[in-house]
Amino acid sequence: MYLKSWTTFFSEMLAMIAPLPGSVGKSNIKMVDMFIRILKAIDEEVVNPLSHRFTTKEQNALNIAIKDRMREQDVPVLANAWYELLNEYKDRRPEFGEQLLGIIGQYVSWIDISLVANERFMSLIYNILLTSPIRDWAAVCLTDIVKKGMKPLDKLQLIGFLGMVDVLKQVELPDDWEFRHRISRLVNNLGLQLCQIWQDTNPQANSSYPPEANLTAYNHISQLLPFLLRFLQDDDDNVCEAAFGFLREILNIFKTVKKASGSLTQDQKAFLRQILQAIVMKMKYRQDMEWFCVAIAGGQESVGTLGEDSIDDEELLEFLELRRELKRFYDQIAALSASLTTTFLHSAVTTTLTTFANEKATGAAGSLDWKDLELTLYLLYLYGEAIKGVPQFAIVAPSVGANGGKIVHPVPQAGAPLTPLGECLFEMCKSGVSAFPHPSVSANFFEIACRYTNFFDVRPDCIPDVLEAFVDARGVHHPIASNRTRAWYLFWRFVKELKSKLNPYVETVLNSIQDVLTVEATLPPSLSPDFDLSTFKDPMFETKTYVFEAVGLLISQESIPAQQQFEYLSVVVNPFLTEIQKNLEACRSIQASSNGAIGGNVTVGAGTSQHNDMELVWTLHHRLMALGSVAKGFPDILAKKTPGGALAAAAAGSAGPCGQIFKQVAEITLVALETLSRFQVIRSAARFTFGRLINCLGQDIQPYLPTLITGLLQECSIMELVEFLPFMGQVAHKFKTTIASILNGLFFPLVQKVFFFLNQVPNGTDEAMALVELRKSYLAFLMGMFSSELEDVFITEGNGQHLNLILQSVLHYAQDLSDIPVSRMAFGILLKAVNSWGSQGETPGSTVAPLANGKGPMANGTPKSKLEAPGFYQFMYEHILRVTFEVPMKSNFDLTDGQSMLVLGEISGLQKAMCLKQGEGFLNYLSQVYLPSMSCPPDLAQEYCQALQQLDAKQFKKYFQSFIQKSRS
Repeated sequence: MYLKSWTTFFSEMLAMIAPLPGSVGKSNIKMVDMFIRILKAIDEEVVNPLSHRFTTKEQNALNIAIKDRMREQDVPVLANAWYELLNEYKDRRPEFGEQLLGIIGQYVSWIDISLVANERFMSLIYNILLTSPIRDWAAVCLTDIVKKGMKPLDKLQLIGFLGMVDVLKQVELPDDWEFRHRISRLVNNLGLQLCQIWQDTNPQANSSYPPEANLTAYNHISQLLPFLLRFLQDDDDNVCEAAFGFLREILNIFKTVKKASGSLTQDQKAFLRQILQAIVMKMKYRQDMEWFCVAIAGGQESVGTLGEDSIDDEELLEFLELRRELKRFYDQIAALSASLTTTFLHSAVTTTLTTFANEKATGAAGSLDWKDLELTLYLLYLYGEAIKGVPQFAIVAPSVGANGGKIVHPVPQAGAPLTPLGECLFEMCKSGVSAFPHPSVSANFFEIACRYTNFFDVRPDCIPDVLEAFVDARGVHHPIASNRTRAWYLFWRFVKELKSKLNPYVETVLNSIQDVLTVEATLPPSLSPDFDLSTFKDPMFETKTYVFEAVGLLISQESIPAQQQFEYLSVVVNPFLTEIQKNLEACRSIQASSNGAIGGNVTVGAGTSQHNDMELVWTLHHRLMALGSVAKGFPDILAKKTPGGALAAAAAGSAGPCGQIFKQVAEITLVALETLSRFQVIRSAARFTFGRLINCLGQDIQPYLPTLITGLLQECSIMELVEFLPFMGQVAHKFKTTIASILNGLFFPLVQKVFFFLNQVPNGTDEAMALVELRKSYLAFLMGMFSSELEDVFITEGNGQHLNLILQSVLHYAQDLSDIPVSRMAFGILLKAVNSWGSQGETPGSTVAPLANGKGPMANGTPKSKLEAPGFYQFMYEHILRVTFEVPMKSNFDLTDGQSMLVLGEISGLQKAMCLKQGEGFLNYLSQVYLPSMSCPPDLAQEYCQALQQLDAKQFKKYFQSFIQKSRS
């Protein structure tokens, strides 16, 4: 109606606002209320894109027409009414004043800005901002005015006219955080607009703007910087965060300036220092906050800590997120000026630590609380990120490489003068700060020690300070569980990085943590019917395994005499062997039907026989895992080198005195497996332990493998088999041909187990995914057999009769393009097979082996394998050659896909290998039999064979791709 029959709607509405006879005030308050409601409705129904984003094209066109008519005819009058009504109601009825300011902010995005951005209107809004109770809404309205979309120069002119900086200087910021938050948003949006103008008018990026525009924009930005700094220092985090956008963009401008001119100005550097100081202070825990052990780095480096998802303190979670955001600003500042950041942090860290050390030495009342020290150590953790490249801890003169090559930084010697970072770390170690009675301080102390382990190469005299803290109540004995478990993990990291320097402290450390080297395996007091031991997790014990591995690392140092290693290891392992023997005796009474699942409909409580049985098995699992973790810390004796550098193959079968202990571990593990193989957790623990004993025992472990593998395969699940196949691959890789006789008898039973699961129809998504993983593990195992020179295991008298079955399975996966990586792996196995057996004929010594059609190529060359691969010759021509053409010819084989092109590379390499192995006979068969059967013209067949014979692998892949493309078209 407004566009056609009621074009006077707004003028009539405004006329009705006139005051009633005898009423107080300038306007009819009821009609003003209706007027405001109508304007809001127009915004919601016609203007606001969020309200009508699902409307039809016709409705959108109508909305645009209404706005155009309003702009042309009524908005100037409406704007004047807004002014008059706002001036009246800011005091008479403040809630109407708030709504009017909101309407102005909504409408200003699409009307002529000069209707509001004029001296009369802005004076009124500024007056409200400075003096009125509805100043919050004035700040919101001003923010909307600043955000109005305009061309850069027009926006710059508007900002200049508004003179907002002078007004902001007059604004008093009270205790009301909401008002401060709105002013912070106003400053943030004004800053963002100016930064965008600066980027748009930057002469280096756009020469179409006058140079003074860029300078003017920067001058405005400079005037806003004190306000930005003020809000970054605000006590309320919401107020601070509201200005982050402006901070981010000003740092980007500094980055652009530095890139263009090579350095920042002194004023910019001074501002950076102020900003750095502000964000550092915002990183500090507040007085009323509770601290939790959350790893500084997060991600994988949060082992042993409380995950943030387990913290229900919303305020703390918000603070941790704020810290991460502040850290990103810290990183930007460090990238802009590493020297400034280094100087600032060095001063902050050393001042605090020196103050602490002095007060501790004199016994004076501490002026520092835990929040100061936690922040100091947090900054020290971040310190290294202000330094480009690898952190340096000592001052060494760089030297130029040979023939004027690149600069070389020599490894600093112990006792060399320290860099600022080195000084901070030295002060941390020697100040005794780790003994401060708050868990945050010792936690950060250990994080830092593990982050900068190379520092101890320069100052090895600091190692005892850290080790002492690790092994007492500050570390692995900490009374708080999360601190204690985190210290277990960090202790392992520290030992792993510095084990060659820890020889003098091994006995002391082992004695100090002997009480930690125990296992406490408990289950919930009430086990529901759906409880299954195989899926139950014990995060605390999983973290504790790092301590056991650290013990193995300490004991196995080459600088410790073998007999001394034996004595240390005996002290650690023998108690476990004794306890496991007791466990096994008790386990003999467990019912044969028990397998780790409760089942039925009855909850099992603590003290019942079934609960006790479960806890007994769980304890046995933990003890086996602990022994495997100790073994994990020992080096791989098969990889040891003699003084001349060669692998110590002669000694590979001898593990020294410690080998006798590890043999006992292997034997008792097998007894546990034989006794309780029906429990998945025992099978898993046995597999884990033997996977680590392989490195400790070398060839000596081979006699135990048949019993182990048989026990693991008896009742394994799909996922166990997925994990078991890589274990078998590890065995094959470690021992290669020396394990062939053992693998010979175990190979096909293992393959049968794989086929048993692969032939099953998956029951649900989890099983389907498990079967996909099993397929990959199976193919990886076969590939590993070839890579470990164990291909003869496939074709022994016992296994050769099954070779065709195995090859058919590989062939099947090669043709399955639903999983391209698996197809590529399968073709890789076929390539390995051709390289191993491709020279063989139908019978040993034959020169021509007829195929089913009576035609066949000449066999060429001497077999790589001493054994014949039964039927492989026939399989190669009937199946392998066929799929090398059929697979890339499929319509769903995408020749533009990167993964598919990798498959194509395997296929072309496979054809090259067959040509190499079979020679002229293969080429004759290809040109005279196979390609003609594909309706390939004789001249093209001849050309193809010539390319296959003469081109190198890379060139032939390109030719093969072109051949496939032409054939498919």
